[in-house]
Amino acid sequence: MRDRLRSISIIALLLVSSAILAWWWHTPAGPWLVHQQPLAGQRICVIGDAGWGNPPALAVGKALVQLECDQIRYLGDLVYPDGISGPDDPLIEERFLPPLRPALAAGIPVYLVLGNHDWKQDGEAWLKVARRHPLIHLPHFYYFETWPDACAFSLETTWFEKWYHLHRQGNWLDNSRELARQHQCQLSLGFAHHPMFSTGSHGNAHEMINLGLKNKLVGSLDLIVGGHDHILSDEGEYRGTRQLISGSASINNDLGIASANQAFTRATHGLLTLDIQDDGDGLYVDYRFYSVLGDPQAPLISLLWQGDQQGKGVR
Repeated sequence: MRDRLRSISIIALLLVSSAILAWWWHTPAGPWLVHQQPLAGQRICVIGDAGWGNPPALAVGKALVQLECDQIRYLGDLVYPDGISGPDDPLIEERFLPPLRPALAAGIPVYLVLGNHDWKQDGEAWLKVARRHPLIHLPHFYYFETWPDACAFSLETTWFEKWYHLHRQGNWLDNSRELARQHQCQLSLGFAHHPMFSTGSHGNAHEMINLGLKNKLVGSLDLIVGGHDHILSDEGEYRGTRQLISGSASINNDLGIASANQAFTRATHGLLTLDIQDDGDGLYVDYRFYSVLGDPQAPLISLLWQGDQQGKGVR
């Protein structure tokens, strides 16, 4: 009897170990969004960290319409300070939706990634929130997109802080990068909450997030845009990838030590625009940082910094 119990225990242990190993090595499938229209000629507007829904966030929301954005990328920290408790949390109406209402009323689609504050309660609820609004897109916590001429990766960088999520999302990224190479993207973009380098007071990404970005995307993509630090910043190029930060839609941070390749940084409320252009030799991004000051009824939009990045696809 004792030998039989020991055999059953060993078999059960082997089955559990096999299941864990299969889960670990399995490459999860993230959604692949296929856009029919070229990205060239479109203006992408990028905001981050608007989660207080305060007057600066409302002013930034109005600026999204005045700047004639074709699509909006919202880089997380959607509700401060602790995210939401579920899809019916009143903070969705009080803090998340108000900055987006002018854009949604104008028919401008919004694409989300989540930030670290969005995981403090029920991060899963954001999938249900997005499904209730036809113009708000969060098909998964990370997803891959293609246009006839470009591709983009939207990431869940908070998950990089755990080894098992870093490994699994890394496997997905490897597969998605191969799909992007096969697609022959002329321009490659990345959208994430955490930046790898930052001149803001949050500073550079912590070790695990740094590892995920550096090993999987930096050096492979043309442009990565992050939020998290509440500044506007052009952190320059590293291994051929330019990194921009747009995380000041509702609050500002102090500035910290400049990164080695930093070109521009400002601690002010505002946003970033990415104009995708085709110069005949391929795609490039004309990017511009704007401050947005004043009250929600009359925001003042001022151009602060402008640059460009040539597309090379996915390396």
